[in-house]
Amino acid sequence: MDSSRRSFLVKSAIAGIALGTTGCTRAVNPGAVFPVRTKSPKNAIVIYFSQTGHTKRMGRLIAKTWEKAGIKADARDVRDIGPSVLADYDLIAAGSPVFYYEVPAYMQEWLKKAPRIEGTPVASFVTFGGKGGNQRNTGCMLLELLAEKGGVPMGMELFSNMSAFAPTWSSVSEDRVLLYRNLPDKATYEKTRNFARTVVQRVAEGKAIEIDREITFSEMWKGGTSIWFTKLMIGKHTIDAKTCIKCGTCVEKCPADAIDIEKASVNTGRCVGCLGCVNNCPVQAIDMTFTGNKVTGFNAFVKKHNIVIEEPEELAGT
Repeated sequence: MDSSRRSFLVKSAIAGIALGTTGCTRAVNPGAVFPVRTKSPKNAIVIYFSQTGHTKRMGRLIAKTWEKAGIKADARDVRDIGPSVLADYDLIAAGSPVFYYEVPAYMQEWLKKAPRIEGTPVASFVTFGGKGGNQRNTGCMLLELLAEKGGVPMGMELFSNMSAFAPTWSSVSEDRVLLYRNLPDKATYEKTRNFARTVVQRVAEGKAIEIDREITFSEMWKGGTSIWFTKLMIGKHTIDAKTCIKCGTCVEKCPADAIDIEKASVNTGRCVGCLGCVNNCPVQAIDMTFTGNKVTGFNAFVKKHNIVIEEPEELAGT
C-alpha cells in the first residue's frame, strides 16, 4: 500500500471515529473521493471459497444483481481459477465462510498471489453459521487482502445461515443448529441484493469505506488455535473403502490435498479440519468421530431433518 493511500485510510479512520461510525460497512467522510479506476464498471467478478454452498449462493446472487445493473458479471470458486484473472476486471467482490474465526487459509494464500489491481473497486462478504463468531473481522480481513493489492474498499457485508460445522450436531447439539434452519431466507437474499446495489452506487460516487476491525475475544481463537483444538477432538478420520464410490467430491472439496481415494486414506497431518469431505460425501463414506461420536455430514443432516434450503429466484433451476 503506497503512502498516499495509507494516509487516506488513517484520516478516514479518524473521520469515522469523529462521525461515530462503528464498522466496516459504514461509509466514511461522505465528501471524500477515492481514485477509482472507473466509476462505471463494465466487467465484474465475484470470487468465493464455498464448502456447503452458502457462500457460493450469495456470490452468484451478487453477480446476478450486478448483471441487472448492466454490468457483465461472473461468479467463480477460487479453486477453479488462478488469481491472475483479477487483473481483467474493473469491479471485484470476494466472499468466504468464517473458517475458525477467520478467512480460510487457502483463500488467503490465493489472494496474496493475486496481481496488483490498482484503483479497482472491491468489496467483501462472509457467511457464518448461527450466531457466528468474529464475522466482522473476517470480512474486514478479506477487504484488507484486496486493498493490499491496490483495491479501493467499497463495501462489506455479513450473511447468516444454518451452521455447517458437523461436530456441533454430531455431539448432541442438534437443536442449537436447527434454530437457524430457515436461513438463508428471502430477507437474506434481499439483503444480498441491496449490498450489491450499494456497492455499485458507492463506486459511481467514488466514495470508499473504512476498514475498521473490532476488538473481540474471538481473535484469540482464530486459525491454528481452533484448528488444533478441533483436530484434537477428532478421533477416527478415514475413508470406508466399501462405501466409497470414488466420485472425487472429497478430493475436490479438500483445500489441503489430504485425501487419497485410491488408498482410501486421509493424511490427518495435512488436514485443516474444514470438514469439507464429511459434509459433502454423497454416500457418507468419510468415517470420522468427534469426542467419540460418529460425525454426520451437512448433506446427511439436512436430509435427516427434511430441510430444503430456499434458493433466490434468480438462481432457480440453475
